[in-house]
Amino acid sequence: MIARPSLVLLAAAALAVISACGPNARQGSLSGGGGDGSGGGGEGGELTFPDEAEARAAPPASEEVLAAEQLLAEGRPREAEQRLEEIVRATPTDLRAYLDLGLSREMQEDLEGAEEAYRAALRVDAAFSEALNNLGALLRDTERTEEGIAMLREAVRVRPGFASAQLNLGLALEDAGDDEGAERAYRSVIRLSPREPTSRTSLGLLLLRTNRRDQALIELRHAAPLAEGRADLAAIGGGLRRAGDAAMAMRVLQQAVDADEAPAPPGLRSELALAEFAAGQRPQAEEHLRALLRDTPDYAAAHYLLGNMLAAREAWAEAAREYEAYLRAEPHGADASEARGRLAYVRSR
Repeated sequence: MIARPSLVLLAAAALAVISACGPNARQGSLSGGGGDGSGGGGEGGELTFPDEAEARAAPPASEEVLAAEQLLAEGRPREAEQRLEEIVRATPTDLRAYLDLGLSREMQEDLEGAEEAYRAALRVDAAFSEALNNLGALLRDTERTEEGIAMLREAVRVRPGFASAQLNLGLALEDAGDDEGAERAYRSVIRLSPREPTSRTSLGLLLLRTNRRDQALIELRHAAPLAEGRADLAAIGGGLRRAGDAAMAMRVLQQAVDADEAPAPPGLRSELALAEFAAGQRPQAEEHLRALLRDTPDYAAAHYLLGNMLAAREAWAEAAREYEAYLRAEPHGADASEARGRLAYVRSR
């Protein structure tokens, strides 16, 4: 007699879109806003922190720098870079030009060039918090986490109210396994900018990962009405489902699907189906997975999840076909061992 495996529906691959590591909070081009670490949520993963009291402390900008910032705002980073290089050659102490130069290079994925621009700014002023923040985030992106943490600690030391740097510090500390430090940093961001969603999302997911489900639900429920971007909404929805609020998870994940004109990625669509199943909308969940497989028949995780759903209602033959499809697509995948055990079980029925 084959022991019946637990029909848990979670597949590791389905969570690819749900990440605790939200976007880095870069200091954007300073035109029209100041040195608060704010951006418009566009290029470079910039985030907005409207409540930072130090927003008026930005370095002054010449007309030439403002013109280059307008090029950045228009999505013309190569032209902006050329102008900014001319500016720093003529005025090698222009902090704002160096910062914008780094951003223009990041927008072109020239990370080495961006790093040099931020380091050049710090050679002029070692306490330039915006450059410390951007460099710290870049170092984290390039897997130099400890050095990035040092830069970000310095950014918040010289400017404790800098929410962007506090958020980046929290993300880097979580990468490094310092959950207590990350939690303190996220809570600092929430105090500084209560309506910024990424810090609450990251905190909620950290609390969930450390088995504090009730606290996680509070933070994720607070974050949901603040979030607009697909990444935040997807992370919140996935967290809500895992924390036990399937009904709200379903609503938030549908918002994530609708948040962008681009098609929703398969991981997000799978996560929505999981939330529907958990909320008791089982036929709807199955149909969503079938629709996903019609669009992307090789998406292995959807086969595995659909197999689980079919097995849960004892549709053994159909479940077997889905497990077989999963194993053909990913014979060594994250769920392969479970899929083989479940396939053996459903074949025995």
